[in-house]
Amino acid sequence: MDARNLTDTECTLYGTKSCALLNMRTCDECPLKGRVADPEIHRDLKLFCDLQPEGTVAQLFESDTCQLCRTEPKGETSCYAVFDMAHEEPKQLARRRFLSRQVTGFMVPLQFACCKYCRRRMLLEAYMPLIVTLAMLGVVMPFVMTEQLAQSLRAIAPWLPLALVAAALFGGYAIGKLLAFLYRKRCESMMFIDVRRHPFVQKMEEKGWRPLFNDRKARVAFTNKRIGKGLGTAPSAVYDLPDAEYAENNAENTEIPD
Repeated sequence: MDARNLTDTECTLYGTKSCALLNMRTCDECPLKGRVADPEIHRDLKLFCDLQPEGTVAQLFESDTCQLCRTEPKGETSCYAVFDMAHEEPKQLARRRFLSRQVTGFMVPLQFACCKYCRRRMLLEAYMPLIVTLAMLGVVMPFVMTEQLAQSLRAIAPWLPLALVAAALFGGYAIGKLLAFLYRKRCESMMFIDVRRHPFVQKMEEKGWRPLFNDRKARVAFTNKRIGKGLGTAPSAVYDLPDAEYAENNAENTEIPD
């Protein structure tokens, strides 16, 4: 990742663990830039660390091998599967999300190191209903678009061309959903195709974290380069640093990892 370039030495977060946890590349990017110093910031970020399972979220993106593979050997990391989770803490920052009953305070992206095979499986499962629907439309459309064939269909029943298109749409989607379900069952022995079943996600849920979107299907995005700034993106070494209050009481300069 790019080195951090922090220049605002007057900031009360400068050189502290709290600054490292926010993991901003520059001071201008920091969401707390220009705000009045508040000791609650350090306590909130300490709480964020306490709400992390053993190993912290950093273990997911620091791995050189795929974190979604179940079988050995695991594939090499080629991308990152991002799954967002949220917590109701801290209470003073929590707010209700738009058009949702969910109240969120902390939000963190879980960035699973992912191999090209797991990515391919997840994308195929997600897009299979669309693929099958388009394939069905491809079969039906020549009968509807070709005038001679369309006239033959209308001679049988005026509504038949439209019925064929509707059957292709609804039938293709239904068949696609069924095939996606069967494919997902097949892949579950090879990978965590539903990231909500991943052991780390379950440990997060035990500590009060929930998926940011409470949908029936997990929302996963893929990136070739991992997210490099913001809460939850700092390297694992940052979590081992002394808390801000401890560092101030001992008057020690602590080197902050990039």
